[in-house]
Amino acid sequence: MPRTTAHDDHADALGGLETTNSPITIAPEQNAMAIIDAQNFFLSRSLGRTGAGHVAEEALLKSGIPAARKAHIQVVWLTWGLSEADLDTMDPTTARIFQFDGTEKRQIELTTRLGSESQTYKRSASSNMELFCDGIGSDVGLVQLLSGKIVPGGRLLMQGQWNTALHAPLEAAYQDGIRLDKRPDVRFHKSRLSGMCDTMTACTDFLRANGFHTLLFGGVNTDQCVLATIQDANLKGFDTILFKDGCGTNSPEGAQSSTEYNCEECWGFLSSCDALARAVSG
Repeated sequence: MPRTTAHDDHADALGGLETTNSPITIAPEQNAMAIIDAQNFFLSRSLGRTGAGHVAEEALLKSGIPAARKAHIQVVWLTWGLSEADLDTMDPTTARIFQFDGTEKRQIELTTRLGSESQTYKRSASSNMELFCDGIGSDVGLVQLLSGKIVPGGRLLMQGQWNTALHAPLEAAYQDGIRLDKRPDVRFHKSRLSGMCDTMTACTDFLRANGFHTLLFGGVNTDQCVLATIQDANLKGFDTILFKDGCGTNSPEGAQSSTEYNCEECWGFLSSCDALARAVSG
């Protein structure tokens, strides 16, 4: 018998959403699609971002978001967007993610050109993440877009900056979504890896107030902010489904597959944008 994440009997429930375990039934009116950190800092080619994040973006735009729209599934954009008050209360663990300051042995220096300016930055020798500034809240500097235009990158991960704006193709989808008559898209800022931790309640409060029980996850990075939010959501009682084609990471080999394994084993279900599209069309 198919497993179900629908909490009641609903005439418009979607049966046969394929997962890696067994088909499940979902009720669209109780579902929300959460897209994590789909922002310029993580996806813009002007910052050298390439690879898995763009593959995930394509899957979301081609099948995931259109399927959600067709089924009237709420789309929630959950992204970094710090305030000055957040900086005052930022814990060292979170701050360190974007400001590595270990010993010289653990660091390497690299030079990044932003527009006409040349600056030297550091990153952890164990990480492949290039930093474009000196940590959360500091100035990213000038960024040369693919068009050749040079724009201020803004302060890293702060609200209202170029680097925290949604990546252009997904920004277009968001703008379409906020104009919907039924269940327009919503966006929430977060100040930690997880957008549903105890220090941030806006997204969780919205989901509960509107009767959402099942969350469909996509975005970047799979093994970091996406997984952290899945774990918090699951522990708060939400049914959680990771769309493996709708998320990506620039972490070392094995990070994506490990997250997928754990999501299908102990953090809910593992499905895909394509599977949702088939379920909605079927």
